[in-house]
Amino acid sequence: MTIRGIHSWFESWVNPVSRFLSHIASFVLFLMMILTILDVCLRKAFSDSITGTVEVSEFMLVIVIFFGLAVTEVLNGHVKVDLVMGFFGKRFQAAVEIVTQLACFILMILVTWSAVIYSEKMRLSGQVSQDLWIPIYPFIYVIVAGCTTMALAILIKFFGALLKAVKS
Repeated sequence: MTIRGIHSWFESWVNPVSRFLSHIASFVLFLMMILTILDVCLRKAFSDSITGTVEVSEFMLVIVIFFGLAVTEVLNGHVKVDLVMGFFGKRFQAAVEIVTQLACFILMILVTWSAVIYSEKMRLSGQVSQDLWIPIYPFIYVIVAGCTTMALAILIKFFGALLKAVKS
């Protein structure tokens, strides 16, 4: 299989998965907004708030952040500073991009692996949230899913950089 074939194959299923996770993140963000509005209104109107709002918002924020990572990478939405790279040729730029994408991919794999190990420790210890007693480990698996998808999106960029290097 060629680099172009691998690149296309990964793109054909990673991009839809990242968009799906992004839709979930958007929906959870909407729910988080509704929960916060209800909590504030109840606090102002009845001097009583919803128990565990902060905890639930924290858990929802994990979903919003980590399910939005990959689609941001796919859409080139992450911050990229290229002040110096414009002075170099296309081949050098492609080589730097290859190294950068490979380093980012390895880093995301390490983050994912660490999150898997941490989640298992949390599952085995039975760690739960303070007010609502919600198990914490499923939300660490959300981190695993988001980082895995992000790593695959970076891998797509890596193969794209390889293709650019071959062209130039």
